[in-house]
Amino acid sequence: MQQTQRGRKLKKSQSSKKIRAQTEDIKKKSLNKKTVCVRQFYVGPGNNGKLIANYLSQLQGWKQLDQEISKTNNDFYLKWVQTNSEIQFQLFKEGQQIINHLPNHMILTSKQLIIQTMKEYERSKQCIDTIFKSELQFSSSHFFPETYRIDLTSEQLSLEEDQFLKTDNSAVWIIKPTYFNCGRGIKLCSNAKKLKQEFLKLKQISNQIKAQKGFLQNGIFTPNLRKCIVQRYIENPLLLEGRKFDIRCYVLIATTRPLFVLFQHGYLRLSVDKYNVEDMDDEKNRYKHLTNAAIQKKHPSFNQSKESTIWSMQQFEQYLKDKKNVTQERIELIYLQMKKIFAHIIRCSSDKFEKRIGTFELMGCDIMIDTNLKVYLIEMNTNPALFLDTTTQAAVIPPVIHQTLDLVIYLNEERNKPIEKNLQNYSKLKLGNWEVIHNEVTNYNLVTQSN
Repeated sequence: MQQTQRGRKLKKSQSSKKIRAQTEDIKKKSLNKKTVCVRQFYVGPGNNGKLIANYLSQLQGWKQLDQEISKTNNDFYLKWVQTNSEIQFQLFKEGQQIINHLPNHMILTSKQLIIQTMKEYERSKQCIDTIFKSELQFSSSHFFPETYRIDLTSEQLSLEEDQFLKTDNSAVWIIKPTYFNCGRGIKLCSNAKKLKQEFLKLKQISNQIKAQKGFLQNGIFTPNLRKCIVQRYIENPLLLEGRKFDIRCYVLIATTRPLFVLFQHGYLRLSVDKYNVEDMDDEKNRYKHLTNAAIQKKHPSFNQSKESTIWSMQQFEQYLKDKKNVTQERIELIYLQMKKIFAHIIRCSSDKFEKRIGTFELMGCDIMIDTNLKVYLIEMNTNPALFLDTTTQAAVIPPVIHQTLDLVIYLNEERNKPIEKNLQNYSKLKLGNWEVIHNEVTNYNLVTQSN
């Protein structure tokens, strides 16, 4: 009897050990299996979106959502689209999703609002104690061409409009619509007196202007210019091989909570035709004066000349050294000036951003340089062009996109949160060619750091 009981106990013990062993084996196998979390992403149509889609598709566990079916679907981890109108911010899951626009990026990318953003900040600092005077050693007056905001839909003359009317009549002006990009609607005017006279006439019929009526036949102002900026034209631009150019560079707001902003060089855009100051008002000559790629593409000779219209930064540096006798040290000062411009703009706008975890903004920014090597900001654009039309663009743009996605995705990974811990010592981050110009976590801004 005792032997039978001992046998039963032994069998029970062996059975328990076997079950425990099987359970442990299942646990080990489960741990050894690599769990892949499927992340769905949506890339909207246009602007070479396949550049983003192809890169994300190569990442393990990432799956592209159908473009048409998923246009209004909110079941995504990352969304990349051209405009804010394609984003339902009210449904955005902060901290769980990533989207490539800030809700109010217009404070930087609108031609009128960026002026307002800078002026409000600078006025507030001028009213505060002398402790802040060092901050204003660098301001928009150092890099932004003389600019006035115009509103033809209002009969009342604003302070800025009154100041514009008092400017000298020898100046050449460039008129830009507030919200358009790609060079659309831009006009040049070398007859300042005529420009002011037409402006005053249209201000008197503001009610008609609101209804897009009353514009003068063959006039300077058009319905697209009802609200615009009038900016003093830079009449002494630095030329490369006799042609006007601007520099396309990039600014990335990688996160707004906390605010972390970076800068990266891009490429140069040259005009097809050689520059001269004659016949500025003639639409046929706009190719000599407006270096925007969308405008230059319409030039009859663009296809044959396109490789010569896009230069790398290395070509630019070599040309300055060989043809203009500019030293490397002076070139570095030009680059520092460029970075300081954007660092200043970020400190002007830091309190205005609508800050949500998971939102970021990649901006294409345009810089001009004059014969004195002074640097000017022309504009900042949301949704920068991603087309790879030339050898230089094919070499520059993909790394910008890949490094942007790598950084933004890394910062928003659940295992890397809170984001602050990564920005306390960002030397550990893989930034690629990105250079930090503002870091809220360490209270760093390039302007105050370099003053």
